[in-house]
Amino acid sequence: MRYERLARAYEEIESTSGALDKIAIFAEVLKEAEAAEIDRVIALTMGKLFPDWKGEPEIGIAEKMAVQVVASAASVPEKRVHELLRSLGDIGAAAEELLSESVQATLWADELTVNRVFDTLYQTAKASGQGSSREKVSLLVGLLSEAQPLEAKYILRTVTGSLRLGLGHMGMIDALAIAFTGGRETRGDIERAFNVCSDLGYVARLLAEKGIDAVRSISVEVGRPIRMMAAKKLSDPVEIMQKVGGRALVEYKYDGERLQVHKDDDEIVLFSRRQERITDQYPDVVEYVRKHVRSKRCVIEGECVAIDPGTGEMRPFQELMRRKRKTDIEEMSKEVPVRLFFFDVLYVEDRDVTGRPMLERRSILEKIIDVSRDVRLTTGEVTDSAERLEEIFMAALDTGHEGVIAKAVHEHSTYQAGSRSWLWIKLKASYTEGMSDSVDLVIVGALHGRGKRTGVYGAILAAAYDDETDTFPTVCKIGTGFTDEMLQEFKERLEPLVAETRDPRIISDIEADVWFEPRLVIEVLGDEITVSPIHPAGRDKIGEGGLAIRFPRFTGRWRDDKDPTQATTVSEMIELFEQQRGER
Repeated sequence: MRYERLARAYEEIESTSGALDKIAIFAEVLKEAEAAEIDRVIALTMGKLFPDWKGEPEIGIAEKMAVQVVASAASVPEKRVHELLRSLGDIGAAAEELLSESVQATLWADELTVNRVFDTLYQTAKASGQGSSREKVSLLVGLLSEAQPLEAKYILRTVTGSLRLGLGHMGMIDALAIAFTGGRETRGDIERAFNVCSDLGYVARLLAEKGIDAVRSISVEVGRPIRMMAAKKLSDPVEIMQKVGGRALVEYKYDGERLQVHKDDDEIVLFSRRQERITDQYPDVVEYVRKHVRSKRCVIEGECVAIDPGTGEMRPFQELMRRKRKTDIEEMSKEVPVRLFFFDVLYVEDRDVTGRPMLERRSILEKIIDVSRDVRLTTGEVTDSAERLEEIFMAALDTGHEGVIAKAVHEHSTYQAGSRSWLWIKLKASYTEGMSDSVDLVIVGALHGRGKRTGVYGAILAAAYDDETDTFPTVCKIGTGFTDEMLQEFKERLEPLVAETRDPRIISDIEADVWFEPRLVIEVLGDEITVSPIHPAGRDKIGEGGLAIRFPRFTGRWRDDKDPTQATTVSEMIELFEQQRGER
């Protein structure tokens, strides 16, 4: 497939407002592509060459380097690119305009293919070590020299992570269903396959080559992370018991990092919630699994919790984040030892057990774990009483835990990969006072500090994630409750992410002094969720304005275990708002 065909589809999708129309346009592209290149079409459209779990390098071109590339390709000074970038707010549009003025671009551009673009971007991503920046620039300039201006626009947007099509995973899954099965009826099968294997490109190629039955046969494999199941959140034990069907396994909620452990005899791989390989960060955990997990081949999930080496007591999540280092790992393992609390099993020996009820999975887990000081099962109890649920909740708080998770135990209490359902419901201390839930928000901008805050950011602009449009609409401006240490940490973490212009995916009516690439996630609490004329999150859904958090405050917790697309979604914000108003 010619890349120009894909670029023209991107242009049409971008200028189309309706979600169904966007999906229809992309479905036509998929129909025209060769089966052998479908995975690359999907990868380029997702803006990621490979899933995180494969451990392959990603493109990751910063705006500064992109400016160098455009200046070289268009034979203009970088100053000219900066001026146009400030005017247009989009490096892709700047590249398109400058290359349109270039005689060379018009006369000598070749017909680029999807494979040529993908291969060059992969070469660019792999360039490392001394001189790698020059090599990356050279490769991209060479690619742009073969590109038409419109192609250059979307190549630049792809490499800078700002494709801004408003076509997320779910939209692409719908397009695949339409393109290869004639309708959206099979979208559930395709979504399930994606959630189980965590590679939409692989699912797409299998669908194109072998059909929907082959996709339906995709099952759990050791070594491929499964998209983790998530819990809903409520503050009323009576309502929780009603939602789970009247009976629940109530487990303590631990303040740690969720791990998915894949064990194939002596080979052990650890995946994070973000589906990144984090095996090297936890050599001690690998040994715990080797010694205390009896099954030769299994996939199990648990919480990894930091432990005080002196007292043996559990330490907060932020302590555990010190383990996110690439050097001195052995030394850090001694400074911040950990304990494992397993709570689910998804695969054991040659059996995918995600379709089995919760208590059956718990029973299997009990049989394959040798409990020790460092490896345990989560503390849990089955109850049909809301009063007992509250008692367990209070006991959890008294022993330093976050709260509890109530899990349905009826015959349909399966492990639903990639979903957030009423089968699992969290009750945490923070949900019983103030706002009924904490939320995980993406930092997108900041306002300069004044007075005592001169030199640091005075307020942070935060956004939810709209998974339907792949955008980040703002929900609050956080300006109180910061310690001096917090303000300094914000500055240190955010400065590398400063952008010259607002990322097109950031939707904001507030003009920030500084815009950031939307990458970092923080936990936020507030008094309530309100309707706001200032913040755009959910504005098209609730009809009264957007949603905002009243009196927001940073809890001090950085969600380094979550990527921006795993932040609280706009639909979840709406759900919380309706719960607050008593509509659910």
